[in-house]
Amino acid sequence: MVWTEKYRPKTLPEVIGNEEAKVELVKWLINWEKGREKTIGVLLVGPPGIGKTTAIYALANDFSYHVVELNASEYRTSEKIMERVGSITRSYTLESYFGEKKRERIIVFFDEIDGIDPKEDKGGLDTVINIANKREFPVIAAANVPDRQKHKKLFENFKIIEFRQLTPRQIIIILKRIISRENLNIPDEILKNIAQRSRGDARLAINMLQAASVGIPIESISQPLENLPLDELLRRFSSATSIYEIKQLVDSNSNLWEDVIYIYYDIISRNPVIKLDDKMALLEDLSKIDIYLYRMNKERKYFYLRYLSHLLSWFIYKANRAGAVYDGRIPEYRLYMFILNRDAREEFKKLSEEVKRRLHESVRKFVLYTLPYYCLTSSMKDLKKLEKWCEKNYGLAR
Repeated sequence: MVWTEKYRPKTLPEVIGNEEAKVELVKWLINWEKGREKTIGVLLVGPPGIGKTTAIYALANDFSYHVVELNASEYRTSEKIMERVGSITRSYTLESYFGEKKRERIIVFFDEIDGIDPKEDKGGLDTVINIANKREFPVIAAANVPDRQKHKKLFENFKIIEFRQLTPRQIIIILKRIISRENLNIPDEILKNIAQRSRGDARLAINMLQAASVGIPIESISQPLENLPLDELLRRFSSATSIYEIKQLVDSNSNLWEDVIYIYYDIISRNPVIKLDDKMALLEDLSKIDIYLYRMNKERKYFYLRYLSHLLSWFIYKANRAGAVYDGRIPEYRLYMFILNRDAREEFKKLSEEVKRRLHESVRKFVLYTLPYYCLTSSMKDLKKLEKWCEKNYGLAR
């Protein structure tokens, strides 16, 4: 079992750090219950992994509430939110009845609410405000990096409570609690190293401790996992020694999943070492992942992310074992991102905008399929820099 869930604090006194924020949260709920609170909801703001979600569930336990959680990756539009919340006052989840206490009072929790875009997500934010304004139940939201302009209505109507990164000392206290319960023997030097590397992120620190307990080097899951350059991410995939390490990298760089899929397709297709049966099985798995990712993006059903994360992690793990190792070459459709010549970039932009509008295709398809053909059959007398680049990278000669 993942330790971040196994050892999640059950009550607010068990939550380490952010004492002032916890006091403010309790005060708000008490005032809301008594009808004295002017703000209609609470917005917890702060970086990930510092206890925002944990504090909400602990607060609910302390005051005998049941939490109904909605994540912005799943519920962005007004329709989706109302579908989940609309009948909430009449029906409750099984968990609310089978717990130690029958909890008929509910807190509605919108996690990662900064993921709702007021312009693109069909009234999602307005719906949150309207739900909170009815005051039928407490509404609490959490955000990592909310935009004060984009999420102006939240800042105007919700009480803002800031959660701060934990200190190394607070991180070590959390880790020692777990060590005691797991009967581990972890040297203090490793604990100090984890506390420094986690940079105030308790969730990351606990993950690193769990990795260390089974012999995985903590350096392999240190903080610089998010927003890695594509080539660095691929190198880390290839050198990863466990599914756990790959999963950490996949979860931290979901913005690059499409690139990873096409690059692994390229790696597997041209790799002479991989056995034919293994190659066919890997490509079939990869095509399914690609289809799921396309459907998720098209239908905006972002709750599929958790399943895609597992599928993609296992695929990369199996691909590595079969010999599909990244060798530094980027597939054709990504090459344009690595053009060093500024003039060629400008010419590429001009041509791609003109052609893709006519053909109604994405930039990726333009570079992968159309550009080589265009370079081979069309005159590029006005695009000399791009013509040379195509000749060099595609090996074309007209």
